[in-house]
Amino acid sequence: MRKSPWLAVRAALLILVLAFVAVPMVVVFWTSIQPDTYVSFPPSGFSLRWWSDAFTAEWLLPMALSAQIALGSALCALVVGTAAAYGLSRGVRGRAAMEAFLTSPLLLPEIVISLSVVQLISMLAARELIGPALLVAAHTLIGIPFVLRTVGVSLHGINPLWERAARDLGASPWRAFATVTLPIMRSGMFAGALFAFIVSFNNVELSLFLTARDSNTLPIALLQFMEFEYSPTLASVAVTSVAGICIVAAVASRFTRLTEFIHGGTK
Repeated sequence: MRKSPWLAVRAALLILVLAFVAVPMVVVFWTSIQPDTYVSFPPSGFSLRWWSDAFTAEWLLPMALSAQIALGSALCALVVGTAAAYGLSRGVRGRAAMEAFLTSPLLLPEIVISLSVVQLISMLAARELIGPALLVAAHTLIGIPFVLRTVGVSLHGINPLWERAARDLGASPWRAFATVTLPIMRSGMFAGALFAFIVSFNNVELSLFLTARDSNTLPIALLQFMEFEYSPTLASVAVTSVAGICIVAAVASRFTRLTEFIHGGTK
């Protein structure tokens, strides 16, 4: 059987995309295990010196703070985004306008959102609010659209009559929602929360303006370190953070059926 030429083209494009994504990380990892402060080929040797520097309080504290802020904002975005998606799926008036408003953070540059929040704080004379709590609130804004979209996709395949049928059979509104709708939208909820977590953990723009002086998130700590010196420690920290995010994604995929959501949504 003669193979279609498009099959070879698609395979080549897939390889190019994978290389585009993987090669930078390979270079970063390569840098993190070399004894030199620059990339050389062939390598002069292998060393874990830079990895030992990465697991010090200088980097572990920003990592922990970033993880806490990302977790808090992901949970807040999950609650708000899920409630909004469920309400919009009921066919409320002004649905298009409300959906556009809730997804507007995706259209606005994050630097604009940051400056707006800073300006609001200045007007309220509440600079003491700048810190982790404000970062959680700001990161929630950019996380809500992801939850709204993913949960909306899950709800798209749900017939509202299913809940009504459950209530007709004697179930309370909450029980009907918990037994009929919630299991179907669960994969979308976890997918949205995962996206919100990753976006928050890697955020630079909002964190740059809203982080307190004595508590830096990991992206801000990396930027400040690069202002004064370059060290392969940066590479080891970057690889560690990416590996952590990949582990979180893998665990979420294992226990929350994310692959089912990605490949087919609701079934």
